[in-house]
Amino acid sequence: MLDPMTRRDSWVPPVLTFVTCGLYYFYWQFATTDELKRVTGREDLNPMLDLIVTLLCCGLWGIYVQYRNAQVVHQFFEARGQRHEDRSGFVLILHALALFNGFTGLFAMMIVQDELNKLASGPSSF
Repeated sequence: MLDPMTRRDSWVPPVLTFVTCGLYYFYWQFATTDELKRVTGREDLNPMLDLIVTLLCCGLWGIYVQYRNAQVVHQFFEARGQRHEDRSGFVLILHALALFNGFTGLFAMMIVQDELNKLASGPSSF
């Protein structure tokens, strides 16, 4: 049996990231990628490597990680014949806008967490 994703309110990761001056983001990225790897069985997901590269790239790799993780959720549902909207492109657009306004990346986190929460409802939804 697969370990389930941890359900987190979508607003919690961006708020904790903001309150901790970005530190919570690194924990969230590692934890959610690790859970996603276990739920989907995708051996190509490496949360520790993602964390190290994100730190070395001053957070830029984290944008790709959010984009990729949203795609993985979409592919997971599509592979099971369930209709699912791919929101990874919107995540990327929000991060691009964050280069100009500084805050839409937090909304992207909310979207990614919302996508992950769809897996958190358990095997009955697959």
